[in-house]
Amino acid sequence: MAFIHVSGPAATEGFPKLASTAIAVGSVVALRGSGYLSQAEVISVRIAGVAIKKVASGDDDFASTTVVPVIVPGEEDVFEADVTGTATQGNVGRQFDLTKVTAGTAQNVDVGNTTYKVVTVVGFISASKVLVKFNGNYVYANKAN
Repeated sequence: MAFIHVSGPAATEGFPKLASTAIAVGSVVALRGSGYLSQAEVISVRIAGVAIKKVASGDDDFASTTVVPVIVPGEEDVFEADVTGTATQGNVGRQFDLTKVTAGTAQNVDVGNTTYKVVTVVGFISASKVLVKFNGNYVYANKAN
């Protein structure tokens, strides 16, 4: 139900959130075209990282664009993640999508879908958990060729 950082440097950065939008702790977040942070959609391929602060409708600043701290995944960062479907050792080395966003609930890795390839499975834990690295996060967006 959440992406949990298990290894790597875990660099953090703050991003202003989209006003009046719930964000779960441990959810994958992306920067929208507006430049504001929200939970990543299935089609999100430019990932900002993993939220380390919950944003809920009862928060005093829910309707504001306050800054949310995010673990920005680099090439060495590995996350433990729940899966939708049944994970197997055969998933290691393959790329998969995220599940659909439910407001305020962290996404899973969808081992049945490979359209957007947001994560690469780098380790098998159980039928319901895998280790992943993120593909195409914003850290790589402006690197020289």
